[in-house]
Amino acid sequence: MVENRKQYIISVMAADRIGIIHDITRKIAAMEGDLTDTRQQVLQGYFSMILYGTFPENVSQQAIREQLLAIDPNNPFEISVKPVLQKPTNPVPVDSYVLTARGADRIGFVAQVSGFCVEHRINILDLSTASKGETYTMILLVDLDNCPSLEKLRASLEEFNSKHGLTLLLQHYDIFKATNEIRML
Repeated sequence: MVENRKQYIISVMAADRIGIIHDITRKIAAMEGDLTDTRQQVLQGYFSMILYGTFPENVSQQAIREQLLAIDPNNPFEISVKPVLQKPTNPVPVDSYVLTARGADRIGFVAQVSGFCVEHRINILDLSTASKGETYTMILLVDLDNCPSLEKLRASLEEFNSKHGLTLLLQHYDIFKATNEIRML
């Protein structure tokens, strides 16, 4: 279905309110947009969403932007619409890992952990953080395809933990999912 259709990455940010996802996705559907992948989060009262979708050839970036801005003219969204420049790829590699980081909440926490990832050629695919009291937690979905050696990486993790007073734990995605899954009946 991607052939003969334009592919776009759309990001939207606005003050959060009930119905915002419905308003956005309804407008996209009205333009015959087919959403393939989305991420959404509310942070400190602000809604943010990034969407990947395909649209008919006659739907332009500007048309998408205008339709989304028309949702609430009194409280306009911040919108970015970018064409996809390469073929879509599977966002989760077959052999992906989850890296969790936990420690005292402090300035530079995310920079320290992401610096470790850069140093060891780890690509961060997804990142979530939360602060509760004095503790800061990060959960990163990572791709280790460019990392030279898993054994060396594990040794570097132990050294990093000791040096920085953090707890970084690397688990295969399947193990993380199995041990953290909540079953709903």
